[in-house]
Amino acid sequence: MNITTRFIIAIIYDATDLFLGRIPIFGTVYDILGTYLGYKLWGGWGLVQGLEILDITDQIDSFIPTLTIMGLVRLFVD
Repeated sequence: MNITTRFIIAIIYDATDLFLGRIPIFGTVYDILGTYLGYKLWGGWGLVQGLEILDITDQIDSFIPTLTIMGLVRLFVD
């Protein structure tokens, strides 16, 4: 899978997280799945997505597009 496709998947995930990720409990499960997705998309860098699990209210982490930021980092680091 090329980097453009992975970047588009990351944007779609983060946009969905902005709206659906704010639902309590569902947001936490979504963050756990996002951590797995982040690892599959960006390797070890994608595990930073796991930090969103620390927000137990599921309100603040939805506004931080973690996977998209990791994609931008990978664009410029690689």
